[in-house]
Amino acid sequence: MGKHKIRLNICGCGCAVTSDDSESYIRSVGDEVQKAMTDIMKKDERISVTLAAVITALSCCDDAHKASDAADNLRSQIKDYLEDSSRARIETEEAKREIERLKREIKTLRSRMESDGGVSDGSEKSPPMEPAGVSQPQTGVFSHVGPDEDKSGEDGFMKFFEKKDNEP
Repeated sequence: MGKHKIRLNICGCGCAVTSDDSESYIRSVGDEVQKAMTDIMKKDERISVTLAAVITALSCCDDAHKASDAADNLRSQIKDYLEDSSRARIETEEAKREIERLKREIKTLRSRMESDGGVSDGSEKSPPMEPAGVSQPQTGVFSHVGPDEDKSGEDGFMKFFEKKDNEP
């Protein structure tokens, strides 16, 4: 694309602009600057064209910085999203490989079970079992045999291991 030389008149100040952009684009930018300066001068009639140009330039620079910061923020977010997506894709692939490995392991175990004991492949299901009944709480008196109450049992137990006199 060739360079375009465009003559603009902004607030009575003529200027020539050379750009690679189209003439219609340059004229629309000039019109935007003209409107911004005119709006500033309408708010306060004491503001000169020069001061209006400076205020407009400051406003445009501020907008450009904010747009640049927003673009940087979006780039950072996109980068984070791409990293998250890549991690998720890797985790998905690992999960798929694990599923396939487990399927092979199940197949191997089933064939081993069938060859070892003739166990069915699970297609013949046993009838469901009845649920266990809820037992009723026990009532009554419970006794506890303490160490002082049953000494005879201990003596009998120990005597079993003692050597008897008439044994060889």
